[in-house]
Amino acid sequence: MSKKKIMTMFIGAALVASIFTGCSLKGDVLIPEDVITNVMKANEKTKSYYGEFKMDSYENDKLKESMLFKQWNDNSSGKIKTRIETEDKTSGKVVTTNDGDKLISYTQKDKKALSMKIGAELDQSANANYKDQLISQLGNISKTHGLTLKGEENIGRFKTYHVSAVPKEKNSIMGNQDYWIEKSNWFLVKATSEIGNNKSILEYTKLDFSPKLEASLFIQKLPTDVKVESIDDIAKNNETTIDLKQADKIAGKPLLHMKENASYKLKEVKYLNIEKTKHKEINQIYEKDGAVAFTLTTVMDGNKKTDSNEESLKVPGEKEISIRGKKASVMESIKCMWWIENDLNYSIFMDNPKLTMEDAKKLVEGLVLTN
Repeated sequence: MSKKKIMTMFIGAALVASIFTGCSLKGDVLIPEDVITNVMKANEKTKSYYGEFKMDSYENDKLKESMLFKQWNDNSSGKIKTRIETEDKTSGKVVTTNDGDKLISYTQKDKKALSMKIGAELDQSANANYKDQLISQLGNISKTHGLTLKGEENIGRFKTYHVSAVPKEKNSIMGNQDYWIEKSNWFLVKATSEIGNNKSILEYTKLDFSPKLEASLFIQKLPTDVKVESIDDIAKNNETTIDLKQADKIAGKPLLHMKENASYKLKEVKYLNIEKTKHKEINQIYEKDGAVAFTLTTVMDGNKKTDSNEESLKVPGEKEISIRGKKASVMESIKCMWWIENDLNYSIFMDNPKLTMEDAKKLVEGLVLTN
C-alpha cells in the first residue's frame, strides 16, 4: 500500500473521529472503535454503483412532492462519471449526465438541454467520491450542529449508523438533520432535513456496487432538433460590467453606495438582466486590502414588491431589526441583511468571514445616494 493511500486512510479516520468526539452535545466520546475501523476500510477503495432513490417533500406533515431517481456512478478512474434520471408530471423525463468533463441536463418535455463545463471551481466537487463528499458534509455541518451517533439501525436491507445533527443555535437556517450511513461502504442511504414546517426525506431503495456500466451511459444522446445551451454563456450574456452612473440610469434613480475610504474601495459593478423572469439586479462589490469584503445588491424586479418582513415569508433564523429608519431582516448564519428603500430592494452580504453583522450594520448606516 502506498504512502498516499495510508495517509488517506488515517486522515479520513481521524477526521470522522474528530467529528464524532468533538461535537457531542454532552461532551462524550461518541464513536466506537468498530466505526473507525469501518471508515478506514471504506477509504481503501471507492466502488462504482447503480442506485435508485426517492425524495419526498412535506409541508405541515402533508406530502407536497415525491420524486424517483435512477443513478449510475462510475468511480473506476480519476474522473467520476454520473448519470441521473428522473420523471415528474411537470417537467417530464429529465436526464443529467457528467462525462468527467461536462455536465449536460436534458428536459424531454421542453426539448431543452443545458451544459456546463467542469472547470477548476467544479472539478473538486464533481470528482469527489461519495465517501469524501459525506465526510466533508459531516465536517461542514459539525461547525453549526452538534452531532450524535444514535446507534445502529436497519434501513430496508441496509445496516447503518444513525447520526443526528442538532443546531447549536436556535432557529438555524439548516434545521435538524439526520443521516443513515451504510456500514460496509460508508454510503449515505438516507437523509432527512426539518426546517420549520418543512421536511424532506431522501432514501435509497436499491444499491448495486458491482454494476455493468457502458461508456455510452454517460453520453447524452439528444434528438437532432434539440439545441444545447451553455450555462456559462448564458451567464456571460446576461451579466455586464458597468459603473455607478450607468447603474443609476438603469434603476431610474440614484442608488445607495459607499463612499470610498481608506478601508473599503469599490472593485466593480455588475449588472445582471434576466429578461425571461424580468429580473434585474446591480451588484456593487467592495474590497479591503485587495480582497473582496462585501457585496451590496440592488434588485429591480418587474414583480410587485412585498414587505420583506411579512411574517408568512420569514425563514428560520431570520430576525427583524431597524436600519436607516426602516425595517430590515438579517440572517446571522449567512451574514446577510436585506431591506426596502425608495422602492428598491437592497441586500448586503459579508463575503469576508472576518466581518460580522455589527460591521454590516455600520456599513449600511453609512451608505449614501449617488450624486
